[in-house]
Amino acid sequence: MQVGDPQGTDAMDVLSQAQAGPIPQVPLSTSGAQQVIVIGAGISGLTSAWFLQQQGYEVLVLEAGACVGGNLQTVRHNGCQFERGPNSFMNNRQAMAELIKGAALEQELVPANADAQRRFIGKHGALMALPTNPIEGITTKVLSWPGKLRVAWEPFVGKANEEESIAQFVQRRLGKEMFDWLIDPFISGVFAGDPHKLSVQAAVPRLYALEKHHGSLIRGAIAKIRASRQQKGPKLDGAMMTFKGGLNQLMTCLAGQLINPVQLNTQVESVSFSHEHGYQVRSGDAIWQAAKVVLAVPAKQVARLIEDLPAQSEAQLAQAQHNLRSIHYPPVATISMAFNRNQIQHPLNGFGALLPNKENKQTLGALFPSSIFAGRAPADQHVVTVFIGGGRADTSSGGVMQMSEADRLALVLRELGGYIGISGQPLWSEESYWPAAIPQYEVGHQQKVAQVDEALAHLPGLYLRSNWRDGVALGDCVENAQALALRVVADDAGEALYA
Repeated sequence: MQVGDPQGTDAMDVLSQAQAGPIPQVPLSTSGAQQVIVIGAGISGLTSAWFLQQQGYEVLVLEAGACVGGNLQTVRHNGCQFERGPNSFMNNRQAMAELIKGAALEQELVPANADAQRRFIGKHGALMALPTNPIEGITTKVLSWPGKLRVAWEPFVGKANEEESIAQFVQRRLGKEMFDWLIDPFISGVFAGDPHKLSVQAAVPRLYALEKHHGSLIRGAIAKIRASRQQKGPKLDGAMMTFKGGLNQLMTCLAGQLINPVQLNTQVESVSFSHEHGYQVRSGDAIWQAAKVVLAVPAKQVARLIEDLPAQSEAQLAQAQHNLRSIHYPPVATISMAFNRNQIQHPLNGFGALLPNKENKQTLGALFPSSIFAGRAPADQHVVTVFIGGGRADTSSGGVMQMSEADRLALVLRELGGYIGISGQPLWSEESYWPAAIPQYEVGHQQKVAQVDEALAHLPGLYLRSNWRDGVALGDCVENAQALALRVVADDAGEALYA
């Protein structure tokens, strides 16, 4: 329900009748179930709430915005369907599989078309298909022969003794050419970030783990393939997927399955704690009480919300808030456009294209939604979604992120047109501007997170769950939400053991 809804609970009626006097205390219910308040209804918040409810907890989600889903927003326009944010997910996480099955969404899954396996990068003004198998890896013109030989030398490279940026790590292990033409655009596509600043340990821990455990990326990859072949039981196929109604269908479905309706348009102003009353979460004239709180909001919002919590050390809390506020979220704009097929020379027979920094473009890359999934556009049209900004963006006065929407569209058409051969103007276009898009896991990020956890460790029942920590991908968020629910269960079991 929404705050002030006339069809709400008795507690809401109390709020509506209160003209003066003390602010009413609003418990979730009197059911006797352990109570949890989740602040934020993005992917992390909603999946945390859903997994917690599956474990028997009574959960209430408070969301400042007018809809659920965060940046998972699906748009239908003139017979086309596209995403404002993330476009798909990989079927390679057990937590995601369990979520989909538990939410009865298996029949709503849409697998990607075969063309989606093909990826392109821009090089010297033209698109080149990336290799998809070892033979193509040898024959591809993406890398020169010296570049390929440098990659082959990788097993003989030693380990680093200190934290590195992604750029430092990749150039040390695989060479500069591999970094410039393959890793740099890949990182721009995932993080919209600067690989010279991002920490390899924090941003791509699985890549770092190959060196740590196997001493080599190539040897580690071979070991993982062998281990996968020997794995018993059902295996996830790693296929790219979405839902018939787009990724927002997952969000609305999960919200609809929560016993307590998500409270929309509810900006949480403060969170306080006492051992007598537990957590008190305030929004306007309403204060909810619960034994546990999950902060599933961006890092700067976490810094604000922990302000009123009791601190073991004021200096330690201040450092935690500084760390949270220092996590950079660069702006990103996504521009979706439709064209008649005869307006584009390239067949767009792939997932999309990434533009390396060496191409000197503001555009990070483009997705081809109508090529990835069936039914995303009329048969005679293409839908293209372009990303611009991020860590590469010029945010100064007059820079690309300060341009008008019309000027940004014109820039994108010029930059992308040279690669895919665009003639004329799009049939329609729509821009989504994200002023704080994807958190950047820069060098030192893990230390920052550890200091935040340490500053709040004395507060029982407080949990932090959002994509500013432990992974930015949709699959990471779902996996971490399930782990959080199991951790809450384990914490309660531990408290009962020592009670």
